Amino acid sequence: MNSQPSPRSTPGTGPEVLRDQIIASALRRVYGRLPASTCTAYLLTADARALAPAMTVETPLSFTIAPAVPVDDLTWPTAQAHRTGSVVVCDEECVRNVIRRSPEALIHIPVPMVVVIAPIRTARHRFGALALRWVPPREMAEEDLRFLRAVADESAVRLAELVERGGSVEAPPVPLFVSGRPDPRGDDVAGTATPHPPVTAAWSAAGGPFLFQLQRLATELTAAVHTADVLAVTRARTVRPFLGRALALCLAEAGHLHVVGAAGLSRGVVNRIEGTPLSQRTPETDTINEIAVKIFPSVRALRLGYPGLDVDLEREARAYFPLISHGRPVGCCVLEFAESGDPLRTEEIAILAIMLEQVGQSLERARAYEAEHTLTRTIQRSLLPRSLPHLSEAVLATRYFSAGEGAEVGGDWYDVVPLPDGGLGLVVGEVAGNSLDAVAVMGQLRSGVRAYAAEGHAPATVLERSSRLLAELDTDLTSTCCCVWLDLATGITSIATAGHPGLLITDVRERIVRPRPPPGPPLGAPAPQGYRQSEVQLAAGSVAALFTSGLLDTRRQGSEAAVDRVIRLLADHRDEDLEVLADRIAGLGRPRGSRDQAALLLVRYEGARPEDRARVARTSIRRHDFHAVAEVRGFLHDLLGRWEVLPLLDDLEVLTSEVVTNALIHAHSEVELRLREYPDRIRVEVRDSNPYPPVPTALLEDEVSNQEAESGRGLLIVDALASAWGSSPAGRGKTTWFELAIPGWLRGRRRSGGGTEAVRGTRWATKGGQVS
Repeated sequence: MNSQPSPRSTPGTGPEVLRDQIIASALRRVYGRLPASTCTAYLLTADARALAPAMTVETPLSFTIAPAVPVDDLTWPTAQAHRTGSVVVCDEECVRNVIRRSPEALIHIPVPMVVVIAPIRTARHRFGALALRWVPPREMAEEDLRFLRAVADESAVRLAELVERGGSVEAPPVPLFVSGRPDPRGDDVAGTATPHPPVTAAWSAAGGPFLFQLQRLATELTAAVHTADVLAVTRARTVRPFLGRALALCLAEAGHLHVVGAAGLSRGVVNRIEGTPLSQRTPETDTINEIAVKIFPSVRALRLGYPGLDVDLEREARAYFPLISHGRPVGCCVLEFAESGDPLRTEEIAILAIMLEQVGQSLERARAYEAEHTLTRTIQRSLLPRSLPHLSEAVLATRYFSAGEGAEVGGDWYDVVPLPDGGLGLVVGEVAGNSLDAVAVMGQLRSGVRAYAAEGHAPATVLERSSRLLAELDTDLTSTCCCVWLDLATGITSIATAGHPGLLITDVRERIVRPRPPPGPPLGAPAPQGYRQSEVQLAAGSVAALFTSGLLDTRRQGSEAAVDRVIRLLADHRDEDLEVLADRIAGLGRPRGSRDQAALLLVRYEGARPEDRARVARTSIRRHDFHAVAEVRGFLHDLLGRWEVLPLLDDLEVLTSEVVTNALIHAHSEVELRLREYPDRIRVEVRDSNPYPPVPTALLEDEVSNQEAESGRGLLIVDALASAWGSSPAGRGKTTWFELAIPGWLRGRRRSGGGTEAVRGTRWATKGGQVS
């Protein structure tokens, strides 16, 4: 390992050097007259949304500076000075108020202090602020405040001149740390002919710079929940400061190496590492088995060390660090650098080893959390209906939202039950509490309600028996529930509730009906009066909604206002496709970022008169049975012939084949194909049992978009040919649907009985109802 300066201690070139000179000059002048505990310059980030530390004088407390301050968060005095253009003095009481409003500020101001902020701005530009802090607090003289303001204004003028010459004044990704001693060559950099670097690199010594990065890494890793979060923090806090260009995080599991996160690496490199047996000799496995850091200054050096290794030529230097967790090696971190030569100095290797130990622990924790959360959500979803009935008299749509990140799973549920008399039972319930116990109770309740309904009991009786069932279980949990029995022949609906909101109905005249059945206590609680039910008549075309409380933003709006919002959506968009309406209700009714789970069940009663019914058909394809796609085409040919729309066959074959094949590839489950024919269109639904696409490796945003581009080309065809389409998760799986308009000329031939013989190979473009 050589001792020459690395790129991190080599001065840059261009406008950044002048920017750093101007800022360093200001900081040294201020610190020389007003020796503060911390003396920092904040500049706007590239998106102008935050003020980030660009440079600070290295002091014993310099590592405690705030990492970034949102410009619109006036809780922080730095943002106040930037927005108002005035010098802000924040005394002890002001500091305590900042902590009360933003408790996370405590780690940056843990002891009594006074803070003074001067904005760096001109009449045309706002660049940032100079921030000084004194521990213990001290009185600020007016002349000191005027001096600070004068230095900030002079710096702003110089930065404005730099901008006029095409320079950029943005905060660097890592703050630079400078000595507070005056520069022997002079600090007045105005008009400097020869750039003189005023800074020492953040990684040239393990002092304030290292403590700052270590503190930020620890804070951000503590908040990292998923593998992708750990990857992003690792890249920002350990890769970029060392001028790394790519990384991979690998864990050893079941005797093999698995890439759990990658950024900047080609898929070929990731695939080479993925699944490597730990018994095989590679740089990654040797790093783990030998518990040693391995540095290769060039591709040639890597090839000499591992002659049989297929090494790509994308980067010049590589470093391999073991990931340690709880005293044992659990994986490795692969870093790539753009330039050949020793990429890291001795002290930098030591610093990275310390930081990557925290990464290893966080990575294991994130993987364990993801595995546990996936298991509990899988259990929860497995207790929901696998599929909804496909009926000519009614159309159904559901949405189910699991608990958000950081929240435990709970017991919201729904069910659609075929009744012995040919009717349809709609059930929504909500078990109190958030735990696996609530999930277990939900599963038992759903089974009980379904069994009682199958025996032919009325809604009120089903609730009575279910309440006794829950009371006899070894649990203190209760559950709300609403049962709605719909007579498909008459539209008569019977409703009973156990502490749950009733049905919301909108009819063809956009009138809202809110049946209010006699309320009953939650299931499992004493019910001296029993449960009673009421009836309401559904007209053909009516849409009804059942949901759990997690769908509503009751915290901000109140219960009634939140329900009124759903009512308005139902009334205004009753004629929309039911899947689109479900998305609309879920998006507007459910609060953004909600951690509560929620269930939504929509039904459109089509009516029972045969002439008004839509014709329906269905078939299913076994998982991974790609040969069955050809059978689907035969199914479509026969069906469209019976429905007298055979000219649509070619387009429908292409669309259906794309969507079915996509489901077979990604869902790894049986696929159900449903068709519904209306007078003006044909609707196709493809349902599978997996609501999530497989994503084996955590990637950054740019790589995710590339991956989706590779696997989503078939949907471009759907978008081009279909008159409408969408895809939505629902319960245990997802529904991808599209509609194909029936052209006016074809509808006319069907009404006149003219026949619809089609010539194979003729393409009818039906988007928007137009014929080409």
